[in-house]
Amino acid sequence: MSDYSDDEVVSRGRRRGRRPRDDGDGDQRRQEVEQDPAKREALARDLIYRALGMRDHSRAELRAKLAKKGFDEELTERMLDKFVAAGLIDDAAFAERWVQSRHQFSGRGRRALAQELRSKGVGAEEASAALDTVSREDERERAAELVERKLARVEIPEDRAERDKLTQRLVGMLGRRGYHPSLAMSVVLDAVREKADAGRG
Repeated sequence: MSDYSDDEVVSRGRRRGRRPRDDGDGDQRRQEVEQDPAKREALARDLIYRALGMRDHSRAELRAKLAKKGFDEELTERMLDKFVAAGLIDDAAFAERWVQSRHQFSGRGRRALAQELRSKGVGAEEASAALDTVSREDERERAAELVERKLARVEIPEDRAERDKLTQRLVGMLGRRGYHPSLAMSVVLDAVREKADAGRG
């Protein structure tokens, strides 16, 4: 089934400078879909299934997708409620899986994870519970792994100014990944000191 209604296909054809092929039945099919609630519901259901087949989505993300396709609010909320009742949409589970994946595989800190969850429309309660699955110690260990990976490819400068520049770059790297500045500085200083001591040994 196409992602687009007949109206959208016609609109896309016009934007690209092409006249859509008119087989005489287009208007009739479009009217049938618009006037038949069951067909509109089937289209909405299909869109949700295909979106969830690609990856997990929050309820807010799916709501936005349906709105973009022109589905009205009443139908959208009714369909989303059905998927929630069936356990196929679960913002709490979505948030927890998102946090674990992004923390483990992308090295995101709690600040970045919180922002990402907000951007996906996850509620404060669900987001807080998901973020609590990453402890402060987990966050510190992941930050240390990222710094150690960077330091494995560089030598610690003997010059104090150059060492400070390296420290600032590493702290900035962790900051961009959503780690708190104080945590980032502590992790970087420990890692730089440890590697410098090992080099002197």
